[in-house]
Amino acid sequence: MKPDDALWMVVYMARGARQADSIEALLAAEGFLVRRRAVGSAQADGTFELLVLSSEAVEARKFLLDNNL
Repeated sequence: MKPDDALWMVVYMARGARQADSIEALLAAEGFLVRRRAVGSAQADGTFELLVLSSEAVEARKFLLDNNL
């Protein structure tokens, strides 16, 4: 575990790079700092975790729920 990993929390699990791109853009447009991390193999059709700062995780999850995600 890297030292800054504790600062980030997963707020969404995306199926495929296209979905990850879209959710990442949505969060970023709303002002959240977003990171993406591949789960398992880093293939385009794989699963990706979208992470935001832990201090913003509750707000980011609420934003995603408000947008039916």
